[in-house]
Amino acid sequence: MSVVLHWFRRDLRLSDNLALHAACRSGAAVIPVFIFDRRIYTAPRAGAPRLAFLLAALHALDAALRQYGSRLLVRSGDPVAVLAALVAETGAAAVYLNEDYTPYARRRDAALAARLNVPVHASADALLLPPGSVLTGAGEPYTVYTPFRNNWNKQPKAPVSSLALRAEHFHPLTEIAGEPLPALPDLGFAPTIAVPPASEAAAAALLDAFIAGDIHTYDDKRNLLPAQPYHTPRPAGTSYLSPYLRLGLLSPRQAYQAAREAYRHTHSVAWRESIETWVSELTWRDFYMHILAHFPHVLERDFKDTYLALAWRDDPDWLHAWQEGRTGYPVVDAPMRQLNAIGWLPNRARMIVASFLTKDLLIHWRHGDRYFMQHLIDGDPAANNGGWQWAAGTGTDAQPYFRIFNPVSQSEKFASPAYLRHWLPELRGVPDKDIHAPWRLPKPPVDYPPPIVDHAIAREQTLAAFKQAVGK
Repeated sequence: MSVVLHWFRRDLRLSDNLALHAACRSGAAVIPVFIFDRRIYTAPRAGAPRLAFLLAALHALDAALRQYGSRLLVRSGDPVAVLAALVAETGAAAVYLNEDYTPYARRRDAALAARLNVPVHASADALLLPPGSVLTGAGEPYTVYTPFRNNWNKQPKAPVSSLALRAEHFHPLTEIAGEPLPALPDLGFAPTIAVPPASEAAAAALLDAFIAGDIHTYDDKRNLLPAQPYHTPRPAGTSYLSPYLRLGLLSPRQAYQAAREAYRHTHSVAWRESIETWVSELTWRDFYMHILAHFPHVLERDFKDTYLALAWRDDPDWLHAWQEGRTGYPVVDAPMRQLNAIGWLPNRARMIVASFLTKDLLIHWRHGDRYFMQHLIDGDPAANNGGWQWAAGTGTDAQPYFRIFNPVSQSEKFASPAYLRHWLPELRGVPDKDIHAPWRLPKPPVDYPPPIVDHAIAREQTLAAFKQAVGK
């Protein structure tokens, strides 16, 4: 029996998996492989919540493969050495994989291609348009979102792969030994938060529910922090698909095609605008991945050199207060406690807490970037870094340094009192009209801290620091 390997990475699904389907079309029996790479799960940005979600997704993938008379072959170690040994062990004629664009992934994949004496077939599965396909007229990568989006919108997107999988596509693995899927303690992590269902079926159900309902009002609801703050079954007004896109339980083509179908089947102008707004989130996802691919330094330092001389305050006590949700600003503290409890935040909440850390507290964006990656179940290096540098004013297409969110007005505009009370039980007795700034009450809640900084003063200090950094 001729065999090939498919190396699962950020593509933990069987449907619309470009590299897997290419392997299945090769005519050889596919050995499905996943490798636990210690350099990834012990890296500084690794986190137990996302790892727990990954483990649940791998169990679901293994169960799906067993329906085809196969299973997920699990190995651990250096992926290049593991795959080289597996090629020798099985006589595999090729390795199939889907491209990844982090600096480490690109170095690893280049080393793999150099090491193996069989072809490595890579597919551009992770994005709607891969890096290098959306360029300026001069052949350069875009560093501003709007012209990127305009070009991106003009280009055709690949359709969803319609290959019907069969048992004969897969190797039965009856004589090839693997390892059991580990638990968190096996990988050196303590038990963590409960994670939502992590499977291809769960992703499809979430997409279907969103397309049938909230996508039509996404434009109006996406910025609200609603009374329903839970991650199951799905927070109101959101798609909650980012964790599933992150690990490839859903492909971007499946999400895009579903949105385009919804667009074609409605004549409401408002609904169509909402659908377009949600599709733009897929565009942002592509944009930040392109930035990372073309400018890998962004993971470690500012995209722009403009503010390299900025005197960040980096107060450790303030950082801990922000991390624990005890800054004294409800619209900052409630999202931080939500993040710590469920490993996910709506986008508006991410922007608010990022602005507060970098602009009110003048703490370097790297601290926030790392904390988010350690706690988010959807933590994506490109999107997370892009969002943090946007908030800090140091990144590509960033908000201007002088745009500093006012936490009280942001709270009054976007946060429902029920949302704040859910995550901040200390404020349950505070009236709605006072809950956004409880320190202004004649008798503030005794068990909720006062603001650690005065926003008006902090704003002026931050503006002065940014101006000094550029010599103004």
